[in-house]
Amino acid sequence: MDKKEFLEKLTLALAGQVTRPVIEENIRYYDDYITEKLKSGMALSQILEELGDPRLIAKSIIEANGGGNEMAGVYEDSDNGQPSFGSRGVGEEPFENQGGRFKSFHFSGFWALLLLLAIVFFVLMVIGTIIGGIFLLIRPILVPALLFFLIYSLIKGGKK
Repeated sequence: MDKKEFLEKLTLALAGQVTRPVIEENIRYYDDYITEKLKSGMALSQILEELGDPRLIAKSIIEANGGGNEMAGVYEDSDNGQPSFGSRGVGEEPFENQGGRFKSFHFSGFWALLLLLAIVFFVLMVIGTIIGGIFLLIRPILVPALLFFLIYSLIKGGKK
């Protein structure tokens, strides 16, 4: 196994288990580690043997970051400002404060449409309730005024 293959196996083992920034941070760390050891004269095979199986390293990283999460693709770190589609939120609640970092929801496809329809329905219900309330308030004044106007029109119309 070479350096590239080691890093690819590590990336694949982490994908879908931790957030993209965690994957990138760890890949960068192991890439730098292997490069530094190579510069110091150590053989690649010896370095990789020292590190061990990338899947075991990935398991340790996943456990250190709270383990896998059944909500894959739902959360994103707001620190980097880039969507991390397909990544996991590492067992954290949305909007949970973690030392100044917040998690936020990202909706797409069906869920975005469902959320939009729910919001539109809610807004229409609120508007209908407000308009209905206004009519309930002015009904005691409006109904007699309309009756008075109707009777007045009939009487005045009949005199011509």
